[in-house]
Parts: sequence; C-alpha cells; structure tokens
Amino acid sequence: MILRRLSIRWRLTLGSLLAAAVFFGLAAFAFYGQVATILADTTETLLQHDAAPIKSEISAGATTVVAPGYAQLVAVLDPQGAVVETTLPHDLAKHTASFLAFPDEPQPVRAGDDDYLVLTQHVSTAHGSWTVISARNLEASTLLLDRLTATLIFGAVAFTLGFALTSWMLTGAALRPVARMQRHASELSKTGSATTLPVGPAHDELSALAGTLNDFIVAQQHAVARERQMVSDASHELRSPIAVLRSQLELAHLRTGDAAALEKSIVEAERSLQRISTVATGLLDLAEVEAGHSAGKADWGELVAELGEAADRARLAGSRSNVTVDFDAEDTVRGQCESEQFPIAVSRFGRLIDNLTTNAINAMPEGGDLRMALRRSRGELVLEIRDTGPGVPEDFIPVAFDRFTRPDKSRSPATGGSGLGLAIVKAIVQDAHGSVELSNHGGGGLVVRVRIPRSDEFER
Repeated sequence: MILRRLSIRWRLTLGSLLAAAVFFGLAAFAFYGQVATILADTTETLLQHDAAPIKSEISAGATTVVAPGYAQLVAVLDPQGAVVETTLPHDLAKHTASFLAFPDEPQPVRAGDDDYLVLTQHVSTAHGSWTVISARNLEASTLLLDRLTATLIFGAVAFTLGFALTSWMLTGAALRPVARMQRHASELSKTGSATTLPVGPAHDELSALAGTLNDFIVAQQHAVARERQMVSDASHELRSPIAVLRSQLELAHLRTGDAAALEKSIVEAERSLQRISTVATGLLDLAEVEAGHSAGKADWGELVAELGEAADRARLAGSRSNVTVDFDAEDTVRGQCESEQFPIAVSRFGRLIDNLTTNAINAMPEGGDLRMALRRSRGELVLEIRDTGPGVPEDFIPVAFDRFTRPDKSRSPATGGSGLGLAIVKAIVQDAHGSVELSNHGGGGLVVRVRIPRSDEFER
C-alpha cells in the first residue's frame, strides 16, 4: 500500500536497491565462503606437510624421530602411547588424548585464547601403530577472514548504494520526457492551444505513447471543432427563420381585425416553425449518428424489403408533382440472404433512402423520373439512386455532404430543405464503414451511389 503512494521513480529505485542488495549480498557471501574453503584446504595441506617427514622416518623403521622444523606444532606417540616428541603448546597438549578419537580428520580445537586445527594420523609398523599429531594456529586465517568480511560488507554496501544512485539518475532521465509531456498537456488544458505533445526523436515506447496521445488530442480537437461549427451553422441557419417567425407573429397581432389576413399570417408562421423543427430534428439525427451509437445489423432480405417500403413513401411524396418512382433489387434466396449481414440497421437504411429520394423529388420538375437499384457486388451492397432533375453544379459536388450546404439552383431552401439531408446520409454510411458519392450523368439528373461492405468483410 505504501509503495502505491510513491512515484514511479521512487518505486523503480527502491526495486533496484533491493535487487542490488540481494545480488551483492549473495556475491559477497559466496566469495567469503570460497576464500574460507581455500584457507581451510591450505591449512590441512600444511598439516599433512608438517607430519610427512616424521611419518617417513617411522615407516622406515626408526625408533626415534628428528625434532620438528621451526614453528611446526607436532607431537609423536609410540605404540605404547608415550609421547616421544612434542612441540605442542601446553594448553593444546592437554587435549592429546581427545585427538586420538578422530584419526585422519582435521579437528578445530580451542586451547586457551587460541584456535587450532589439529590432524591426527596413524603409522603402522612391525612394532605397532605410531601416532603423529600436527597442529596449526588459526589466528592468521581468522584475522584474514575478519578483514575480508569488513571489506566485503563495505564493498557490498557501496556497490548497492552506487547502483541505487545510478538507477535514480537513469530513471529520472528516462521519465524526463514524461514530465515534459505532462507539462505540455497541462498547458493544453489551460490554454486550449491547438498544438500537440512533443514526440522525441527515438522510436521508443514513450514516442509511441506520445504519438497515440497526439492522435487522441487531434481527434478531440476535430470533434470540438465540428461541434463548434455545428453550433455556429445551426445558429446561423435558425437565426433567419426565427426572425421571420417573430415578424410573422407580430404581424398577426396587428391583423386581429382581419380574419383572412390573420389566417395567412398563421399559415406562414406554421411554415417557419416547420422549417425550424426540420433543422432541429436534422441536427439531432446527425448528432446521434456522429456520436458513434451502434448502427446495428440487417440481412439482405430486410434491406430489400425496406427499399420497397421506401419506394412507396417516395411515390406518396412525389405524387403531388407526378414523379414516377421505380425500384429494382436482386432476387433473394432465404438461406443466402439471412447469412449476408450488413452493418446498418433497417431504420437507418430507410432514413438514408428517404433523405436521398426527398432531395431528388424536391429538385425534379413535374413529371420527373426516379429510379432506385439495389445489388450486391464483390462483398458489398450497392445502392444507386438516379433522378431526371437538373443535377448540381460541378463545384458543389466536393462540398455536397457538408452541413447546411446547398447548390445555387434547383435544390435550394425554397424547396424546404434544411441542408442536412446529405450530411446525415454521409454520417450513416461512414458509421456503416461504407462510402457514398454523387455525380451528374450525361442524360441529365443526379446519380448517388452508396456502398456498404458485408459485416464479415470489414471485421477481418
């Protein structure tokens, strides 16, 4: 719990410190053990070396032995157990009897204030078994190990602290770009600047993180810009009808004595109100689609059925101007059409067709012809709507799907359009991972093609 409250730098440093302490501690312990083993083996070798000349004399049949060399601690016992020769200190010589119980095994012995390593060896002769006891004072080895212990402890602590300091510095250097990104992010939140986070020259994880965050920031900036533009466009689009409605209502107040004039003002006010309602509804629909709400799914048969219903609605809408509406769709086989799923809900598909047919009917002269075709091609749905209207200016096509855009002729506010129909169409198609395009055809009129891939195509 305490570690969670610490910064990443502190946690990494403490983790490195712990790892270094364990590593250097084990290394020091292993080194100490190795040196201690070497000293013990060396001392045992010296004990055997001290006893070797005497063992050779006894094996040769000598009944007396030469005195041991300088500083050699040796005791010789004849077959009867009598001490023939000894250079053992008095405190050590008192334990001679106990040495006989552990032949050929070095034994540590404490005698007085000193520590010794004692080796007892038996030499068999024709006259019996002789005993040679050799000893070595361990004071030098103990002093060496004590000094080695102090050195290892100091070295392990120094290396551990040095490793921790290095880790602290390296972690700080590694996290410096993060701190720089945090400062820039704080400035962005305070100032609302359109800049992005700095991306370092190295192609590392931090650069990848900065790039991902920049993509997110840019997407958010675009979303905010779209929202601001939508509010601005909506305000501009609603300002005129609201002003007109206000004027019409004020005029109606002045016509209270003239029933016919009053009725005319009320009808005009209703038209203005209808226009306002149309714009508001279109904005809500567009916002819902652009918010990324699930588009749903529908199979081929459901979409074909919806096309037929949309054609009926278009016939009803075009009956006032004698517009002929026809549609054509590929034949459907029940098992096949149910297996083909497309990422668009039936209701949205119907809204898409209604928007396109409404635009076409409003733009065509009386007695026009509207044809719709729905087919499948290379794993995608293709909807084509063709009218016999005047078409649109070529310079309008690139901006046709923007909000509140209208061509200069034919398709104008006078027809009752809000300028949101094609924008909603584009949003619906993009939400279904599809594409939409429009073009003027040579025989006159406009052609709109919508392509939507099967669900399994874009999910791969």
